[in-house]
Amino acid sequence: MAVKDAHSRILKYIKKLDPEIIKLRFEAQKEEMITKIVNIYAELASLDQKIKEVLDAHPETIPTQYFYYFSYGRELWKLKNKYGGLTLFKQINALELKWEAKGLNKKIMEKIRVDIFGITL
Repeated sequence: MAVKDAHSRILKYIKKLDPEIIKLRFEAQKEEMITKIVNIYAELASLDQKIKEVLDAHPETIPTQYFYYFSYGRELWKLKNKYGGLTLFKQINALELKWEAKGLNKKIMEKIRVDIFGITL
């Protein structure tokens, strides 16, 4: 396998920065990008509402922590859409350890994971 030298890489990078090329690329993908993001935003808004309902059912949750639970939920959503099987479970374990270290309640995270995402470890 041939390895590209630095000069070739730089030239390719410069070509990618051509405003006309960028404009054409975005114009070609614009409609599909808008359709995709509209669906994603609707899904994320629904996810936030479900997470809020779980948090509201736990009065011991400090309102200033809601943001962190939303972040946990979005990261979980991202992992579920990216991985599957054993890899997903390993990623979720690492994610929950991270957020537990940041002060989130393990039982609430589990409730979000199981009730909203249907993922049991």
